[in-house]
Amino acid sequence: DIQKFFVYVSFLHMSTSFKYILNGCRSSINQYFTIWNRFRSSASSAPKVCIVGSGPASFYAAQHLIKKVPSIEVDVYEHLPVPFGLVRFGVAPDHPEVKNVINTFTKTANSPQFRFLGNVTLGKDISLKELRNAYHAVLLAYGADEDKEFGIEGEGLQNILSARRFVGWYNGLPRDVNLPVNLDVEEVAVLGQGNVALDVARIILTPIDVLKEVEQMLVHFVMGISTNSKIRRVRLIGRRGPLQVAFTIKELREMLKLPQCATICNKSDFDLVRPAIAMT
Repeated sequence: DIQKFFVYVSFLHMSTSFKYILNGCRSSINQYFTIWNRFRSSASSAPKVCIVGSGPASFYAAQHLIKKVPSIEVDVYEHLPVPFGLVRFGVAPDHPEVKNVINTFTKTANSPQFRFLGNVTLGKDISLKELRNAYHAVLLAYGADEDKEFGIEGEGLQNILSARRFVGWYNGLPRDVNLPVNLDVEEVAVLGQGNVALDVARIILTPIDVLKEVEQMLVHFVMGISTNSKIRRVRLIGRRGPLQVAFTIKELREMLKLPQCATICNKSDFDLVRPAIAMT
């Protein structure tokens, strides 16, 4: 019966755009509607759906469920006391325009059909079995909560951090606020060539006077940069070449225009770019 219906949605990359998150949700939501339409004639009460996680995937799912089924009740469970996931704790503080989507999510949260339950951890405070017994459908939209390790020698040494945790640190994610970040170094290596890699490099290299002007920049991070940082150089290391970079033009332009900072590229990295373009 419909109480046995179960959907699992996983969004594993920090820099996944909202467009792909929304498309992922739609496929799961459409599956839910197909099953719900089959059983709704025999249902004795309004459909109740539980969503675990309160990031973009969760809110887009809730938004469409509420729009498609006016009688539905949606409960969102979150292990943090506040909602919005990576929109709140994963977007660079100097990109407030991206965080504006929170206004849309807030409208969804204000719906009488929506209920937010924070400080609830799945597997600790409540089990998946209990949720499946209490709701017509359960949607897991909590994303990736662990780092993918390289499995290389020295990976566990001091001051080697995942971007996920470092971004959480400068965004004030409660569990990462006390992350042992040592900025008393001259050189930093960032492994990766996507938007998150450029975010990390840009935040590290942005002059302190500029950081102080960023409204959403956290005081503890600014103070850490101003009093401890001796960083003069950041190396961005990718396993492939310029044609395979994952960052967007916008992120690159911000890096190139960073005050008091010069971007240096190895010319040899671009030797094969023109022939490759010509072949296409």
